[in-house]
Amino acid sequence: MRFKVFVDTNILLSGIFFEGNESMILDLVELDLVTSEDVIDELKKVVRKKLKYLKERTFEIALAETEKALSDIVIIPRTKYNHKLKDAEILIKHKKDIPILAAVLYSKPDYFLTGDSHFFIEEIKSIVNVMTARDFLERIK
Repeated sequence: MRFKVFVDTNILLSGIFFEGNESMILDLVELDLVTSEDVIDELKKVVRKKLKYLKERTFEIALAETEKALSDIVIIPRTKYNHKLKDAEILIKHKKDIPILAAVLYSKPDYFLTGDSHFFIEEIKSIVNVMTARDFLERIK
């Protein structure tokens, strides 16, 4: 069975640059991975911030790996989920998480994978299957 899975910034970051559950998820061809324009913006900021100490060539390779990993993921434009911002704001208090949740609400995934504890509250879990990468892999095995 194919699952539509929304992946948050921390899943992408860990999956692109480290071995582990997150990288296994990004490699699963049976999944339809989706994310949002806001997640991609955050990912690029984090990559630039965390990897700024690298030499220029190594930094360029890291950015290229990021782009390559994103090529198999559907990126939902902000204009598609802007109308869900008010719904998301009611559910989550952390301002930076509101657009992410709005995109999740819009895309209606089978699973929402994140490591961000702000999303693991009952109000959100009652609407969408929020899981860590590890829990997701255990569930689909």
